[in-house]
Amino acid sequence: MVMRYGVYLYPPRGSAEPDDLVRLAEGAERLGFHSVWLGDHVAWPGRFDARDHHRDVGGKPPPPAAVESNVLEPITTLAFLAGRVDRVRLGVGVLVAPYRHPVLSAKMLAMLDVLSGGRLIVGIGAGWLREEFQLLGSTSYEHRGTVTDEYIEVFRQLWVQDEPSFEGVYARVSDLRLNPKPVQKPHPPIWVGGNGEAGLVRAARFGDAWMPLHQRPGEMSVKVARLIELLEARGRDPGTVEVAVGCRFHLDWNAGGDTVGSSMVGTAAELLERIGQYQQAGVRQLNLISEGYSSVDELLDAWDRFMREVVASV
Repeated sequence: MVMRYGVYLYPPRGSAEPDDLVRLAEGAERLGFHSVWLGDHVAWPGRFDARDHHRDVGGKPPPPAAVESNVLEPITTLAFLAGRVDRVRLGVGVLVAPYRHPVLSAKMLAMLDVLSGGRLIVGIGAGWLREEFQLLGSTSYEHRGTVTDEYIEVFRQLWVQDEPSFEGVYARVSDLRLNPKPVQKPHPPIWVGGNGEAGLVRAARFGDAWMPLHQRPGEMSVKVARLIELLEARGRDPGTVEVAVGCRFHLDWNAGGDTVGSSMVGTAAELLERIGQYQQAGVRQLNLISEGYSSVDELLDAWDRFMREVVASV
């Protein structure tokens, strides 16, 4: 199994300059990365209740630097980049489904697939940040898993059927036409996010891939085995569902070892070892979340060295 590599387009210092985004996307394509990715946050709340995060998702509020940084809206940004790169795939990783009306999301994603000539990957997740749901006026936080499942059903109906129809608790679609349809048939690949059991169940039900974040190789091994169980229980061939994982990345030749087990941080030898561990766990693609770079030039140089001195040796 040949490992593939994607990169998240988070310009250094939180830049939202179009030229920086274009340089990174063009650089990723030139260097041979499989895909470029953007996450999904609409706006950061001014205050977080850390207890909610620990109780509900086992996480913690974002650091202040992240909150003060620019946050790029994924669909519009990728539509802009679709006209600047020709081969690299464009991934939303992941779209928080409950944040937008499903018909609007389906339309925008279909158009992005058309504009990119069929290069879209639709990452979908249920979301985790309670305060962001609240500031968007959403009442669906407690039911976000069910909402997400229904919205995926709506997406597939709208993308495939000429006369779509769906009746759920949170989504209802009938008597409408949505055109143009996506270029990819039957629809763009759906990569399901989520680190826990709910994400695995959703991936087994809907996913062309499962794509968690910040998981160690040992964790991935256990969860991939669980995914296979869930797929087989549904009568799906596990070989048809890929596994990717998002990892923090910083190429530091003097790192002296990776102190964060879910990161791609260290020397070439250390990164090679980590890639092998992920491969053994059943991972097909690593999506790099680059951190700690001060300029676009420095980040592009790190990507170049990674492809030449690490990937070329795998």
